[in-house]
Amino acid sequence: MRLLGVVQDISHDGKLIVKARFAPEARQIVRDNLKAEVGRVSKVFGPVRSPYVAIDPRKDLKTLAALGKEVYVQQEREHGKGKRGD
Repeated sequence: MRLLGVVQDISHDGKLIVKARFAPEARQIVRDNLKAEVGRVSKVFGPVRSPYVAIDPRKDLKTLAALGKEVYVQQEREHGKGKRGD
């Protein structure tokens, strides 16, 4: 898992706002340090060097409890054939 950043705020429509270390892909699953699912990336915005990420939280997640927590994204694995090592 790769550290995305820390949850800094909650938007007016209930999304979690994270100041990210990198720009993740849309709809990527976001997890906490215990590997429990927090939600999915809905939007990446702001400057390229320090983007912000809006996360759609799970329906049963208490958003106020998520403030200040570190969140992570799962590293995508390469699928398909690689080069052969003859």
